[in-house]
Amino acid sequence: MSEPGKIDVERIKAEHDISVVIGRYVPLRKAGAEFEACCPFHEERTPSFTVNPRKGFYHCFGCGAHGDVIGFLRAMTGCTFVEACDQLGAQRFADAREGVRQQLEAPLDVKWVPLMPVPDDAPELMAGNGWTVPLWNPKRGKTTRMKPVRVDGYRDAAGRLLGYVLRADIKDRDTGEMKKWTPQVTWCVGPDGKRAWCLQHFPEPRPLYGLDALEAKPGAPVLLPEGEKCRAAGAGAFPQYAVVAWPGGSNGVGKVDWSALRDRDVVLWPDADAAGMKAMLGWRNDAGEYRPGVAQLLARVGVRSLRLIDPQGMPKGWDIADALADGWTPRQLATWAANRVADVTVQRG
Repeated sequence: MSEPGKIDVERIKAEHDISVVIGRYVPLRKAGAEFEACCPFHEERTPSFTVNPRKGFYHCFGCGAHGDVIGFLRAMTGCTFVEACDQLGAQRFADAREGVRQQLEAPLDVKWVPLMPVPDDAPELMAGNGWTVPLWNPKRGKTTRMKPVRVDGYRDAAGRLLGYVLRADIKDRDTGEMKKWTPQVTWCVGPDGKRAWCLQHFPEPRPLYGLDALEAKPGAPVLLPEGEKCRAAGAGAFPQYAVVAWPGGSNGVGKVDWSALRDRDVVLWPDADAAGMKAMLGWRNDAGEYRPGVAQLLARVGVRSLRLIDPQGMPKGWDIADALADGWTPRQLATWAANRVADVTVQRG
């Protein structure tokens, strides 16, 4: 029992399911024992905001926002600690503060359907001078143009265009730091029949990057690094391989159609960081649930063999493209990799 005039914080937190409270403001989606959503505290296009009811906290892997149910109400409504406790006790919740409300009320029209392959009458994506044509953003309800530093076209086995993954360097509004953004761009049809290039993901299951290379080299071993840039670097350095990658980074592993690699010999080449190894080999989340990585998903579709190149000891984030940019020759890199490769024993949850 709390003393008169004191707030029993632990009791308040125990009596209120954080996912229910947050769900009053943010549309949550179940993800195992947790919930996920696009973060209400910063602009993003893929969910990085998670809620763990068992542990009673929320966390955003994008902006670092973190706290308990009381902290969430303070951040969401701009109230004081005492006011947040009063809201919980009375079950009367204040509106989101102005900046957050604008974020939450942004248009979420996602009824734009990708047309794949892209029809021949679709306009070119790039308009000239390095800029794209106007891109429709269904989630924001407005058009935008980009000046990407990379444009990678995804094609099917017959070489027909499916869409693009762009890479742009954007400035974080809060920190001022430059960050990498890799949106997927597809040719879509809207509810009224209008067609446009859109900032819209490939439909799930998403295609691999390099399906045409797989088709052209049916007997070749497959090299699977992370990202389009490394795929391009690997394809140029190791022509004896069919080199592929997947869209969406480590968060997109489970959304990909891996069936094209059935009965192939596959070599995984992760980036030299914890995220790269997790993406390739799987991991356990805060709730103790096992999340499969590329290795587990490839085992399910029936690859013939599976090996991994261990980049341990290299600088954080180091990859194929970095090595070649630093002056390594393809033969040097191949010899180094041959001394780092080992068969993968698939861990299952």
